[in-house]
Amino acid sequence: MKTFTPHFNDPGFWTERMGSGSTVPRPGPVHGGYPLKDAAMRSHSPFIAWLQAWWRAAPQPSARQNKRFLTLVQQAQAAWVGLPDAERARHLAAMRVRLGSGFAPDQVAACFGLIAQLVREQRGFQLHDVQLLAGWWMLGQRLAEMATGEGKTLTVLLTSATAALAGIPVHVLTANDYLARRDAEELQPIYGALGLSVAYVTATSTPQERKQAYQADVVHVTAKEVAFDHLRDRAARTVGDEDGIVLRGLCMAVVDEVDSILIDEACTPLILARAVDLREADQRYRLALFLARQLKVGQDYVCNEGMQVRLTEAGQNRLAELGASMQGAWRWRRYRHEQVSCALQALHVFRKDVHYLVRDEGIHIIDDTTGRLAVGRSWSRGLHQMIAIKEGVPPQPENETLTQATYQSLFPRYLRLAGLSGTIFEDRAEMLRVYGLTTCRVPLRVPSRRQVLGTQVLDTTADKWTRVVEQARLHVKQGRPVLIGTDTVADSDAISRALSVNGLPHQVLNARQDEALGQQEQEVIAKAGQAGCITVATHMAGRGTDVHLSKEAAANGGLHVINTNLNRSRRIDRQLIGRSARQGMPGSCETILSWEDSCWAELATSGGLKRLVRWAKTGIGGRWLVERACRKVQLEAEARSRRHRWQMLITDMVMARQLAMAGREDWD
Repeated sequence: MKTFTPHFNDPGFWTERMGSGSTVPRPGPVHGGYPLKDAAMRSHSPFIAWLQAWWRAAPQPSARQNKRFLTLVQQAQAAWVGLPDAERARHLAAMRVRLGSGFAPDQVAACFGLIAQLVREQRGFQLHDVQLLAGWWMLGQRLAEMATGEGKTLTVLLTSATAALAGIPVHVLTANDYLARRDAEELQPIYGALGLSVAYVTATSTPQERKQAYQADVVHVTAKEVAFDHLRDRAARTVGDEDGIVLRGLCMAVVDEVDSILIDEACTPLILARAVDLREADQRYRLALFLARQLKVGQDYVCNEGMQVRLTEAGQNRLAELGASMQGAWRWRRYRHEQVSCALQALHVFRKDVHYLVRDEGIHIIDDTTGRLAVGRSWSRGLHQMIAIKEGVPPQPENETLTQATYQSLFPRYLRLAGLSGTIFEDRAEMLRVYGLTTCRVPLRVPSRRQVLGTQVLDTTADKWTRVVEQARLHVKQGRPVLIGTDTVADSDAISRALSVNGLPHQVLNARQDEALGQQEQEVIAKAGQAGCITVATHMAGRGTDVHLSKEAAANGGLHVINTNLNRSRRIDRQLIGRSARQGMPGSCETILSWEDSCWAELATSGGLKRLVRWAKTGIGGRWLVERACRKVQLEAEARSRRHRWQMLITDMVMARQLAMAGREDWD
């Protein structure tokens, strides 16, 4: 192996290759003015699709390649030390030209060395090897599983800044508007030292502000904002409005908390719509609700898995009797069933403080994955308006769909895609099959000191809250902070009342505190690591949240996390548990459930699982059988969700093919 000297005058430093470069995607003659991939056509077989993606995907680098790359970075960083500003600027300009030809490992190492040196000069610390490796892997269109507290923000900086230096417009996709703004402002000095511009886009940004922001080399933005900006671009291009286009294409995205967006929210409908006249529709909503209230649960309708409602034969006959004297579309059987089924969902399936909040005379959806308010999102087919009427608030105008997409149909259109998360390895096969991305697991920099105290399931919900209060009191007496994770706003209110009754001071973080800039949220999180502090939180405290321990709290055993709900995915549980024992700090976690929790009925749907849950309830198998029941219930729920996402993807693909055959090819 050739020996490198840490000096820029050594020709071998620049010419040694560990891999070949490739043309980088950027607006211009090669990729066009709005670069993006064509919509992919996949095999309908999940296995064949996975096999095809595996054949094309970038393999995980070997241990030898990783070690070699880290050596190159160390040598490169040493070469940047002490260079005069003029000399550094000259070498930086030359490096940008070389990066424009591809991401060969030695060129990437030289760039990472410069960024690492800038971080040391501006922040006063050295980037860790795990950050350098994860940044390199992502630059090669891979996903990195990186544990909480390992430095994801600066890892993303490595990838995004290197790509931007090559001339690629980069979108860094964050969990919420607050993080987009915070990261852009905090990292601006480093981007600036590299000669790069950085901007952010939030929900409140105007079209002109968006267009200006997307001209920057790196843009921090949420997935929802960039998705809708792309849909608006599509609509503008369709009518020939070139001035209305704000993006510079879908060149490259680096996705933080990638499993949340590409798995949990993969099928979330992204609908660009316009308001239509409400007056006629309002009468339809109220009549549908009136008819729905005449039906009896179990006799006329049943609530199925997936929050769906099915009319029984008796219910269909009952509706036919009620609609016999009606006029217009209500005489049509299919129309009548669709409207009343939607009304039944509004009345009996969607619940206040679980699925939505009532605030400011409006219905605000709670994202069931993040626990945050889904700003700007509404349910379709009149469901949102019917819920508003049920809650006694003015319904908003109904929307007419202009164009739509889903995350799992949109993100494969990026010419380069990468991301990282603390909980992605379980879904590596789906990430490869759908997005063509290999998943690499980043080793822990410091061994974990987390104590896992297991799972216990109590008979009633009241017993569960009593036990949670007892455990919170126990750990607070030891001088430790406690984080109690709940599934819904209603549950967080319930445990808050229980803590108050028992005289335990605490703070609450749920969708009611989810403000535009997250200021109140940050105040809560800042206190959550103090000794003796109890924090009750929904999923909002799971992703993108770092609880920093005080010295006293760390000395007393660290953060104790209590999970009070069995989620549909093990990853969501891991996100909450990952708040404790960060970066080798002490900490512990436990799960406290009850047999009355709705998760058992919602998730244990097969006969075998129902029998397993019944056996676990008897207590015969002890804690082992309880934990096995929890694991099997989640595994089956994950498999169902995975099948649903695949069917949705195939349906979208078939529809796109049919539209193309009809002459309606996508404009882009």
